[in-house]
Amino acid sequence: MPATDVQQSPMMTKIIATIGELPTSPAVVSTVMGLTADLNTEIDKLSRVLSGDPALTAKVLRLSNSPFYGRARSVASLNEAVLILGFHTIRSLVVASSTYSLFGRKSGNETAGILWDHSLATAMAARIIAQRIRHKQIEECFIVGLLHDIGKLILLQKMPTPYQEIVKQVKADHLDFNLLEEQKLGFTHSALGAVILSLWNFPPALVDTVANHHSNEAFVSEDGNVSLVAIVSFANELAKNLGTGFIEDYQKDLTALPQALAMDLDAAMIASIQEEIETRFNEEKHLFEG
Repeated sequence: MPATDVQQSPMMTKIIATIGELPTSPAVVSTVMGLTADLNTEIDKLSRVLSGDPALTAKVLRLSNSPFYGRARSVASLNEAVLILGFHTIRSLVVASSTYSLFGRKSGNETAGILWDHSLATAMAARIIAQRIRHKQIEECFIVGLLHDIGKLILLQKMPTPYQEIVKQVKADHLDFNLLEEQKLGFTHSALGAVILSLWNFPPALVDTVANHHSNEAFVSEDGNVSLVAIVSFANELAKNLGTGFIEDYQKDLTALPQALAMDLDAAMIASIQEEIETRFNEEKHLFEG
């Protein structure tokens, strides 16, 4: 279902009316998104924009020096870091940095903290899956994995008491968020998240993936390739199985899921992916925080 087809209830419309720009240097985020979309952008120009945000500069340098990139020597300049990471990874890092602040982790909110951990684990899982199946949109998978539950976060912020009750009910009875939200609110976090990202001018493919990440269809795109929906929805399940999210003892047979079948993932491949996700998450989580 395209995000443009989402029917807004009066309550959803009221929530959306109170939401402003993507926080944490929205001008920097917007500028970086635009610059990295053009592969002809000069590295110096991107570095100058990044240098305007000291926190982002520190994170870019930390990531470029992380073990994942296997540097033999330390990287000290933004230009070199951009060369190592590439435009798409820089874009992901900037969105992750902004999203981390949006989750308000420094406030000590436990529910938001659980949601951040699950969102980051899903993003990392989506990137690893995309790499394994040689998908062309690796960083897009990371970004949409990071933002797939943005609707839950907004609901926690805009209507904390009723949504905390929904969270408690889901945890206690292992219920489906979308079904309970539809029953209690008249709309889902998936629909709300899609509308919000559309307002923030995210690409339609990412917006539609957020809208449909709980869907049981559209796992193969019109061009015959594995869809973003398949990757992100499967990454969501992987992240839950690894212990992130609201249901602590969540376990599901991932080999039987239609997403796994669409991607030709057998039990051995899924186990290998899970192991890599767990290692990466524990080693690199701090790179996107602080």
